[in-house]
Amino acid sequence: MKGIMDSLQKHMEMLCGSVGARPTGSAANKAAVDYVAEVLRQSGLAVHRQEFDCMDWQNAGAMLMVGSRSVPAEAAEYSLPCDVEAEFLCVDTGEMLQSAALDGKIAVLHGDLCKEPLMPKNFTFYNPEEHKRIIALLEEKNPAAVITVTPTKEHVIQDGDFHIPCAVVSEELLDVFTNSAGEQAKLTINTERIDSKAHNVIAAYGDKKEKICFSAHIDTKPATPGALDNASGVSILLALAETLSGKEYPFQIEIVLFNGEDYYSTPGEMTFMASLSPDYILAVNVDGIGLKNSDTSVSFYSCAPEMEDRIMQGVGQQGGITRIEPWPMGDHMLFAAGGIPTVAVTAANIFGLMGSVIHSADDNMDQIDMSVLADTVPCLASLIDTIGNWKAEH
Repeated sequence: MKGIMDSLQKHMEMLCGSVGARPTGSAANKAAVDYVAEVLRQSGLAVHRQEFDCMDWQNAGAMLMVGSRSVPAEAAEYSLPCDVEAEFLCVDTGEMLQSAALDGKIAVLHGDLCKEPLMPKNFTFYNPEEHKRIIALLEEKNPAAVITVTPTKEHVIQDGDFHIPCAVVSEELLDVFTNSAGEQAKLTINTERIDSKAHNVIAAYGDKKEKICFSAHIDTKPATPGALDNASGVSILLALAETLSGKEYPFQIEIVLFNGEDYYSTPGEMTFMASLSPDYILAVNVDGIGLKNSDTSVSFYSCAPEMEDRIMQGVGQQGGITRIEPWPMGDHMLFAAGGIPTVAVTAANIFGLMGSVIHSADDNMDQIDMSVLADTVPCLASLIDTIGNWKAEH
């Protein structure tokens, strides 16, 4: 166990410390890909990098003046740059947005329009009609810029396909706008969208036709070291790969490190799905694991009840494992949508951190219980044996 703990510590410190934030398409993302590919290669796996086009978004900050007052603001993720001085108009409901005259103005969105992040225009897997309607209305009404006044750290608009410059202001400052009717605002956003390329990392142990896939995503949002989301999942799979040498299995073990789960259009996932193999017996996605004072949870998708029971019997012997209801957001849904039996592994309490810790600078090593990560590696190894026994019986 000490060897596993040392390995996990090394991987976590590299990804969260030396590399840090690793948004898709960035130099840091490439450094992370180079690192994990080399670890997998040294562990004896055949490694393939799957390339795709993306954007490297550079952010040099934003400045906002409302009348004569300077207001703290930041660029929304993937925003275009701008230097705009115009009248602003506060809008807080879909009905008000429908009737608002915004052409050439700065639209200040708050209230119902900022209650949750809006799905990017071209996000395939989940995009509510209400979200699409808000984005379509903004594009139709053609404001010079958009400011979202948000109650959490999560940006409301995070979309490289949205072509109106967008900034973010904390909800605590809403009264600066509501008390300044008739004044103008000056908004400067210093950002750049740069064409780039990135890679999924796909590694194989063994050459059998049928396979079990273990996946995690290597990328992060631009402003977070991403310890829970998802250096912990990547580190666990690297440590698992380091234990495989010399073992024989009746199927191939595949490790897929996706690149783009936290990117607005999931390009790595879309590239992978274009050639999704029909040969998977099981897919296991690890994301958001190792939170202090939290059990590890598993949830099932497209699995036969008998398989679910067998897996729960196996992982239940490890302790600290809780079964939870399926949840729809994450790379596990790529496999589940294809009818592949799938297991999602995450921290049971992580959902309470959405909008506060996750995707922020606070998602750092201080959030991680390293002993949970160390316990998960043999748990996943035992799952391989469980599926091997189940397959032999069927």
